[in-house]
Amino acid sequence: MRSQHRLRGKTCFGWMWRSVFIVIIFSNVGCSSNALQKSSLSSVAQRLPGLHIWKQGVSSFLFGANDTQEWSQNNVESSPEIQEALKAAHFSLMRTFFFDKSPADGHHTTDAEIEQRLETVVNSGMTCLGVLQDIFTVAFDKHVVTYAGSRCQLYEFGNEPDDHGISIETYLQQWNTTIPLLRKINPNATFIGPVTSNDQGNKGFMRAFLEGVKASGILPDAVSFHWYPCYQDTQESCLKKAGSYGQVAEGVQALVREILGKDIPVGITEWNYNPGTPPPAYGDDSNFITRFSTDALRSMALAGVAFACQFDIASYGGYGRLDMFDFETNQPKPQYYAMRNLIQLYRLSGTPVQAESAPVTALSPTTASVTHTGPLISRGKQIYCSGNDAGAGGLGASINGLYGDWLFWRPSFSALPSWCAIHVGAGPTRLLLTWDSDYTFDYISAKGLSPQDYSIAVSADSTNGANGTWRTVVTVTGNHTRVREHLLPFAGQSWVKMTITKGQTQASQPYVFIDQIDLYDVSTSLNDTFFFSGDSITAIAYDRCDASQPSFAELIHASFPQHFPAMLDGGEGGWDSDGAVQNIDLWLTLNPDMHYWLLGWGTNDAFKQVSPDHFRANLQTLVNKITQAGHVPVLTHLPYMKVKGLNQEVQSLNAVIDQVSVAHGLISGPDLYQLFLTHQTTYFLADGIHPSAEGAKAMNLAWFQVLTPILYH
Repeated sequence: MRSQHRLRGKTCFGWMWRSVFIVIIFSNVGCSSNALQKSSLSSVAQRLPGLHIWKQGVSSFLFGANDTQEWSQNNVESSPEIQEALKAAHFSLMRTFFFDKSPADGHHTTDAEIEQRLETVVNSGMTCLGVLQDIFTVAFDKHVVTYAGSRCQLYEFGNEPDDHGISIETYLQQWNTTIPLLRKINPNATFIGPVTSNDQGNKGFMRAFLEGVKASGILPDAVSFHWYPCYQDTQESCLKKAGSYGQVAEGVQALVREILGKDIPVGITEWNYNPGTPPPAYGDDSNFITRFSTDALRSMALAGVAFACQFDIASYGGYGRLDMFDFETNQPKPQYYAMRNLIQLYRLSGTPVQAESAPVTALSPTTASVTHTGPLISRGKQIYCSGNDAGAGGLGASINGLYGDWLFWRPSFSALPSWCAIHVGAGPTRLLLTWDSDYTFDYISAKGLSPQDYSIAVSADSTNGANGTWRTVVTVTGNHTRVREHLLPFAGQSWVKMTITKGQTQASQPYVFIDQIDLYDVSTSLNDTFFFSGDSITAIAYDRCDASQPSFAELIHASFPQHFPAMLDGGEGGWDSDGAVQNIDLWLTLNPDMHYWLLGWGTNDAFKQVSPDHFRANLQTLVNKITQAGHVPVLTHLPYMKVKGLNQEVQSLNAVIDQVSVAHGLISGPDLYQLFLTHQTTYFLADGIHPSAEGAKAMNLAWFQVLTPILYH
């Protein structure tokens, strides 16, 4: 539900209502973050084996990477740590090379080496895109397709033939004779050509290929090329070329339609900023490579690119400068985090990445106790800020534990970029960072006062936030939420810095407000994390402002000092369960580390007299998506309301909540109906619908009383 008047007191919001009818009219406003301007992924691309359509029509295969010839003993094939990192981030497509002879020493490739490549793909949780490097060794190519079987269903024929002295006539002859043989071996496989070194290919190779296959009738299942846009460019000019990926892809798509008269999938199977050996040193700049990679992938997504593979994972590409991982330490580099962040944004939670992956097993909420702590460690730490020209309360205001108290980190737009750095100290191997901007009512709003673009970096050697070596681990653009969480790798680090580069373009004031930054040591577990999802009742009750304290998190900490749960308020005023179903994938994407999802949906459904069956279907969808994402949903009864004739509808929906909870074996949340019925004289605002400050405190206490004996021992 949505508040029509938002009056500010000394600490937090006060709410007044004119009419419930107006609220319901406004309740269907949809929200999204980082929305693409268009989605043009062709329907034929969606039939590629293993491809899934993610949020906003983005292809899952956009987030691939290359495993090429290994020039270092330590590489993706030999490193379980790298494979696990790729799997954890949900990278989707591994382009792996099947050489007839090793480029390093010329020995013939063995079955054991083929097997190692296939196992690397599986261990990384990715789908295989095999490169049949030598188009003339037909017997070897046939052997690879036979040996791999169903483990590899996507193949490129050759690699940059236009750049390796192979004429288009020769390539077409090999294509027309070899591809039918390979399709006979594996009729389910997809075969891709001409794998040119750029979008058009040298001497018009791409056009000539398309015209040749049209004439022969041996059509490719997809078309691919490579794109490295920068050559002898400065860092600034190279960054401007990041958006060229979409332009060249659209050019190839148009060429395909012109010549073949139809769409087929188009992919960019090698991409990075520069193909040099080595490429320019500015690729080591974390800000540059993060921005370049983010802009490049966004332009591909906008153009409907069906598949793409960064070059490369960890094969000493460009003398290591193009590698996504440090081949000496196995640690991810900034380009990995840039891609991982986009995957988190677009990936539909619960979507399998491998074509033949096992079904997702949901956690059992009845046994999911909080056995490890996630202590809050940022309170009282040293903090340094730059560009905080309008903030009140001093440097420590954003880590003082006071929410919505008008003491904050508040840079004006003219002061951006602005940063604050917290000296955490050494010890934790990973941190959960949450930030709150408590001056906007709804969880997602383009008119709020939260940061729209920002980054988060870590350092081991800074002394004041300005000096030292910093590694960017999170880059966010287009954010519209008022609270957010990010999981940070922190082994060997001691500082965390958040840098704001842009405020909301439709903000009501020319400032960015950050009320609190909380850092939790989650080195051993993320279980002690809670996301409250619901309408305006949720937004009011769990905002953690002074008037609503003690909150659920503070109650837990007071009783169990070793715990301090992370707690995010995802309340959306005016929304009903239809809106929740439409946006749950986005919310799960934005909050991948929140373990418990406490759901308070249904009050607006009662106002709209939504049928119990429709409400049940919506709840089941929410529960299924949350459990498939590996999280634990908990449902609560809707509160009693002082509105004539409404509570019969409320009770019918509460019966549905009980049925869904029993059917899925969920923890039973608090009975808010009985709570507000019993205390109807003190727990309501004047509208008889929303909780007063005392009502908000009681709701937090009710969750504490229900969950404590189950989750905290």
